[in-house]
Amino acid sequence: MKSKKDEGLVDAARRQHVLSWTGAAVGMGGWSANPAWAAQRSVSKPSIGIPKPEKRSLTLAIANPSALPYLPLLVALHKGFFAQKGLELAISEQQSATRAISAVSTGQADMVGGWLENMLGAQSRALSLQSFVLLGAAPMMALGVPRPILTNTDARAAASPQQPALSGVSAVARLAQLRGRKIGVVALNSPTHTVALATLRRAGLRAADVGFVSVGSPASATAALRSGQIDALVHMDPLMLQLEQRGEITLWADLRSPEAAHEVLGMHLPSVCVAAPQEFAQRYPITAQACSDALVQALQWLQLASLRDVLQLQQAWPDTSPSMDAQSFVASFERLRSAYSPDGVCSPQMASNLLQAMHEAEPALRLEKIDPLKSINNTLAQRSLARLKSSV
Repeated sequence: MKSKKDEGLVDAARRQHVLSWTGAAVGMGGWSANPAWAAQRSVSKPSIGIPKPEKRSLTLAIANPSALPYLPLLVALHKGFFAQKGLELAISEQQSATRAISAVSTGQADMVGGWLENMLGAQSRALSLQSFVLLGAAPMMALGVPRPILTNTDARAAASPQQPALSGVSAVARLAQLRGRKIGVVALNSPTHTVALATLRRAGLRAADVGFVSVGSPASATAALRSGQIDALVHMDPLMLQLEQRGEITLWADLRSPEAAHEVLGMHLPSVCVAAPQEFAQRYPITAQACSDALVQALQWLQLASLRDVLQLQQAWPDTSPSMDAQSFVASFERLRSAYSPDGVCSPQMASNLLQAMHEAEPALRLEKIDPLKSINNTLAQRSLARLKSSV
């Protein structure tokens, strides 16, 4: 399934940034390479005993690299994990997930960062991409309604003191109140659209029971919410956290941790991953393993990161996210910490759950043309785990 988000041209100067961050880069902000720091890149050398990668310089295509779901990638760069494996990684920022995948299919990039949903959807278009490290083990988003939202149930409760307040209604009954309402998602047929439908399904609602509105960026989503264009919003942090803290929304479904998401959805759904064509690992086995090692090392680092560690990450966060102040960054991270995969492995059941959710969001999707097992390859991540354990 492809995302239709495309919010205009991205400045060419921001599309490609060399990001082989090392320990010497701690505290430096921005995605673009700093000339003064670039001269120090030789400080971080590949660890002794690490096989030399067949392909040292790599390009990873990604849309919105500053989004919090991609935090493990920032960690791997910021901590110098790629450089320690003898790799130099360039980030090619794309306008949308569709264009990020296209960059790989046309040979402009070696790998792609994006939602596993996009990798599964690529199969239906005869593109073979495999997730080799899962970064997110939960949807990492939430559904909120503006304060106040007046439904028929609310109106009756206001008119009759005997009627229970909406806050006393179960989560399922609360979500059922969205029947006939307009729900904002990042883009139609995007991961937020898929997760929104999976959430509403538990309340007995289907796509025809609500209206979906593409709201795009956090700024556009906020404007749509405040102007009354939408009655509910499905989006990610830091936007949802900031709206909640300002008292502009009430969360009706929180899917920012595996436990909370399972309670709402009744199943586990994955989110973002790093993927590559199957032939990438076949042609460059040492390089592919080195990439996996760096990313899995970052995932494990995040599991134990202290508040001080997180604040250092915030200082190095891309300049393209001016709203990501230290308070929002730390608070969002704490809510998402358990959502980051601890091992980079995606279970076949999670992939199957996602495929079913995708079909409900887009019934025209040809399920028979998609094999979820072809879109995940856990071999590299499992090997990375074993290598990391043996190095302790």
